[in-house]
Amino acid sequence: MSAPDEREVLLRMLADQRTAVRNALLGLPEEQARATPSASELSLSALVKHLAQGERANMAGRVGGRPVADGDPQADWMAGFTVTAAETVPVLLDRWADVARETEEVVRAERDLDRVVPLADAVTRWMPPGTVPTVRWMVLHQIEEQARHAGHADVIRESIDGKGAWQLEAEAQGIAAPSWD
Repeated sequence: MSAPDEREVLLRMLADQRTAVRNALLGLPEEQARATPSASELSLSALVKHLAQGERANMAGRVGGRPVADGDPQADWMAGFTVTAAETVPVLLDRWADVARETEEVVRAERDLDRVVPLADAVTRWMPPGTVPTVRWMVLHQIEEQARHAGHADVIRESIDGKGAWQLEAEAQGIAAPSWD
């Protein structure tokens, strides 16, 4: 058996984190998807919008060189947490699915994962000192970002109705949830 292609491993890990966030929305009405039941001001809808916006800016825009609205990174980041009335869960999830497809195209087309991605100072100031933003680093950063927010999504969903990640994953797969008793 040969080792899987690194790009496909990275894309699978990224997809798994997206799935965890999407699962947090399973069965919720719009009102609950927009709710902020924990100590923070985050809602599940806002997380999805933020993740899609950030992934598109980083992967399609910065790595892929595709045109994206890339103004003031801090203002763009803040706007990513504001969900409009028209941005329903299906709209946000469809947008994120489009971003995911675009990310996959960019990563699969990239010839060199060690290529350094040129980034504006307004972006690099948020990166750990000494970071060399290669394509590989950018993909790993997306995985890290999605995983961080998957944890936030877990807390928000559990605050809404007590459903945890394992139960939601089982529901998504149509299988019995594991019993921890």
